[in-house]
Amino acid sequence: MPQLEEEKIKKIENFLLKKDLADENFLLAKYASQDRNFEQEFDYLLKAHQNYFDSNKEFLQKGINYWLEDLAKIKELEKLSCPDIKNETKPIFIVGVPRCGSTVVEKVIASGDKYIPIGEESTVLSSFVSEIILSKQSFSSNIENLKNKINARYKELGLLKKENDYIFTDKTLENFFFIGLIKKIFPQAKVINCQRNPVDSIMSILKNNLGNISWSHSIEHIFSYFDLYYKKINFFKKSFPNFIYDLQFENFQNDPENESKKLMQFCNLSWNKKCLEFYKRKDIVSYTASYQQIRKPIYKDPIDKNQPYKNLLNRYGNKYKWYN
Repeated sequence: MPQLEEEKIKKIENFLLKKDLADENFLLAKYASQDRNFEQEFDYLLKAHQNYFDSNKEFLQKGINYWLEDLAKIKELEKLSCPDIKNETKPIFIVGVPRCGSTVVEKVIASGDKYIPIGEESTVLSSFVSEIILSKQSFSSNIENLKNKINARYKELGLLKKENDYIFTDKTLENFFFIGLIKKIFPQAKVINCQRNPVDSIMSILKNNLGNISWSHSIEHIFSYFDLYYKKINFFKKSFPNFIYDLQFENFQNDPENESKKLMQFCNLSWNKKCLEFYKRKDIVSYTASYQQIRKPIYKDPIDKNQPYKNLLNRYGNKYKWYN
């Protein structure tokens, strides 16, 4: 696509002064990226997200308060004072932060010999958790009832079936908050922690308007959420050794066959080449920002793809150990 002349950019900027809309700033960011003016692109992206937030402030602020403050304070979700319960359900939970490669990982798991229902982002756990939080009840004293409600909801969604050996995927990424709950309710569950270089994930979040993900429209909130993710994952890995499988997405891209074999082994599923041919399936869809990615074979991103943005992110990220 040809570069925009300065006059056209000025016209769009003048239009922005009148309209103050997110879409135009996202458009300007794309043009700045094509011109390899990364600092200008970054500024336009921040403006675009601020525009979007301002237009949906009341709704988004509630989400920010919940994910960054309220949920983080509930320590009972980390240490439930109740025994494990019996449950033959065998969900495969894929957790992480947005834009970590989780959609591709889920499709790989579901494309082997065994038919695995795909839950994608079902939000089943988070919806029931929020109910208990609002009612100010104890998770420990309601664990059996919670298990029954969650199982019933998975059945309603067509995921929990005897003919599939009660195995299905749930790629609700924020379930990392609830790994303690998962361990109690689903003792046969598998948890896959999908990791990616944080700079790549953060820039992908900024470049893609993730809409109702409340915290994704402020660079400070993005870093705060990532920090919560790393703290929670590290806590649960220490609490439940061998329960969480770390999958580094860059390694997965570089050596998909060996990495997918290790993944399937962890899930107690057999591997064959169809696992890496998910993109050929006509029955697989995705309602996430990765819908185009699952139509192609696994490919490598250039190692230095987001290096130009590293210096722009440093002033926000240098205070976090996981960033450096």
